[in-house]
This record gives sequence, structure tokens and C-alpha cells, in this order.
Amino acid sequence: MTAFMPAALTILGLTGCAAIPQTAQPTTTQGTTTDTSGAQTTSAPAPSADPYPGWTTYTNETFRLTFRYPSTWYGPDVYEFAGGVRLAVGSDVVYAYGTGPEDRQPGAPDAYVVVIQYTLNTAGWTLEQARAEQPWINDALAVLDMHDGESSTTARSMTTRTRPLTIGRFSGVEFLSTLSETAQTEPFLSRTAFLIDERGNILQVTGLPDNVEVKDPQNWREAFQTVDAAHRETLYDLIESIYVE
Repeated sequence: MTAFMPAALTILGLTGCAAIPQTAQPTTTQGTTTDTSGAQTTSAPAPSADPYPGWTTYTNETFRLTFRYPSTWYGPDVYEFAGGVRLAVGSDVVYAYGTGPEDRQPGAPDAYVVVIQYTLNTAGWTLEQARAEQPWINDALAVLDMHDGESSTTARSMTTRTRPLTIGRFSGVEFLSTLSETAQTEPFLSRTAFLIDERGNILQVTGLPDNVEVKDPQNWREAFQTVDAAHRETLYDLIESIYVE
């Protein structure tokens, strides 16, 4: 799979190569104290506060990517491809990559799925070279040139940039994707962080409301937005926990 692929903005199916979660060890600090006689003694190491208490740590050894997610969630399901990896976790069952609707059980209502995809720039292109060699990536990267709050609409979808974002050596933007007002297909809403490092490697994290209960079809967007808002803090914490060596 080449770098700057359209899949960087496409949610792949859920995958079944399950990996074993690992628990992170807390870091410690150590200092010295002085007793009443003036002698210095070494204090016992004190554990630092865990910013993600009760969360599970997952590390992909192949691509040196680590992230945290709620211990009550399912996954991760892992799919490694040539030059990249896709990881999925969720508040309800996360199915294997390629699992069709006919093989899925009825899911919990108003669930949430987070998909992380890390794609290496195996071609060694600069951003300018990638845009020249494969012009179709311009649509995928156009959101980088938008202003916060600005939207781009096609016949089928609407993309709205929400904020700039930096994770470690990766920088980019967060944006929302949903149906345009004229689209007549199945409703959806996703919140994506799209980031690139100085070597052209792509890190994408997408949060997706799943099995949304829509009581009023005329107000389906509000139902999706409610599920998105309920899980936004968890998504942001998960994004902040990502570390790529």
C-alpha cells in the first residue's frame, strides 16, 4: 500500500487479528529528605499519577505504536497491511475485518467505535511529490488548507474542519464528516484526526457513532451528534495517549 493512499481518509472494515493488551507500568519519582540531625535519606519512590486510570495499554510491536483505551471497551482488533496497521476498539463488540452485516449480531444502541490507522510513507515522497504523482490525494489533504469552522461539500458528503492538532511529531487537523443536505444515502457522522509527520507518515484516528437510535428520521443528525458528544472526551483522551516511536 503506497503512502498518501485514499484509505487514509477511508474507514476500513473491522479486523479479527486480535492482539493481547498490555498493562503499562507507572513511572516513579525518587527524592531525598533531611532528618532533624541534618543527615540526608533517600525517600521511597512515589508513583506518578496515571492520566488514564482504569484504562488498558496496547502496543503494536511491528509499528511501535502505543495507545490507551477504556478497559470496559472491546478490542483492539488488528489488521496489518504492507506499510501500515489498522486498529479498532469500541464500546460494543468490534468485528473482524471483512465481516459482513449478515454475520453481525444486533449491537448495543448508541455505541461508539474508534479506528486508528498508521500508514508509512514507503515511497519516500515529499508532500509535493505525492500530490504531483497521485493527484487524487489532493481531496484527502484539502482539509489541511481549510480554516477552522470551514466546510467543503460534495453531492454525497460534507467535511468541516474543527481544529488544528499535534500528537508527538505528527501535526494536522481534526474534522467532522457527515452527509450533505442533498445526499440520500445512509446517514453517518464521524470525527477524524488526520496527521502527518516530517517523513510523510500518516496517522489517522476516527471516532464513529454506531447503531445510533434515530427516533425521528427528520432529525437523524441530532441523534448522531448526541452520541458523538457523549464520547468526545474519551476520543480526545485516547488520541492524546497515542505514542509512535
